[in-house]
Amino acid sequence: MSSYGLRLLSITIDADGSPSGYIAWYNHSTETGKIRVLRPSTKNDKYGVQRMEMLAIYFALADNQWQIKRMASNQRKKQQQQQQLQLVINIRSDSKTSVEQLQGISEVRDSLMQRICAAIKKLLEKMMSFMIIFNHLDRTRNIAGLLLEQRRRKEEEKFLMHQYQKQYYCCSIDGLLGDPLLPGHNYSLTTA
Repeated sequence: MSSYGLRLLSITIDADGSPSGYIAWYNHSTETGKIRVLRPSTKNDKYGVQRMEMLAIYFALADNQWQIKRMASNQRKKQQQQQQLQLVINIRSDSKTSVEQLQGISEVRDSLMQRICAAIKKLLEKMMSFMIIFNHLDRTRNIAGLLLEQRRRKEEEKFLMHQYQKQYYCCSIDGLLGDPLLPGHNYSLTTA
């Protein structure tokens, strides 16, 4: 590679949100992720899912600011060594509408989502020296979505175990109350 070539250095972050109040992101560069619990959207809210998706993108950027700044400072050091590097931040979501709204292709109609978009743009202004790309990806390939699905399954499993234990102990206690070996019962030993 010549000393005048441009090398790309990228950070890829998946983001996903659930109307049940969970949002998640996964940073492929650091192989770390985070699930946040927010107030769930109201049932049958027209923009509930989109709001959570947008919030997931916001927190993906906000929570990874330090990592992005660290890579940028490493980039500056390498540029001083005559290597041209361009830092690319690739934010991926399985919400095509949210991605298109952040790309400026679609209009943001909901007032709350407009405020979330404004907060995202404010974060992006701090990162103007980077190339930031919003991309859509399949739901099955979104690692943040898989983290949320894993969390949902664990909670469902915990709930089912609780229900099972509750039923098991209730039945056991009912069975013990009729047990003749408990104190308060008269015992008679018959011999032949």
